[in-house]
Amino acid sequence: MAPVGKKLIKRKPKGGSSPQDFYFNIGTQQAIIDYKLETDVAKRSSLYIKDILPAFDKLVENLINVYGFQIQYESKADLQSECVEFLYGVITKFDASKGTKAFSYFNVVAKNWLIIKSKQSVRNIHV
Repeated sequence: MAPVGKKLIKRKPKGGSSPQDFYFNIGTQQAIIDYKLETDVAKRSSLYIKDILPAFDKLVENLINVYGFQIQYESKADLQSECVEFLYGVITKFDASKGTKAFSYFNVVAKNWLIIKSKQSVRNIHV
């Protein structure tokens, strides 16, 4: 029981779900690993479209909205699709054996790409 005059602080239980668990979860990480190992083009395509693309799309959308990335003369949707396309290109570089999670890896890669793209845009405007 809490002492008189003190508020009881309710804490979230440890091990709760984080926001990325809804769109980038263990299943997504496994799909990326399976994608890298798969040799059949049709199966790879199916894995990407069904499991990986929605997660990449939501990840990039959240990064753009949270950090306010924007490129002059380009819509957010165009920026988002370019970044997802870049992530598709580097999907084979992810190495799960290093102990990193796919979400962390692709979050950093996408954020760095968006930063570079934004800086290039600003540089081109002032030239």
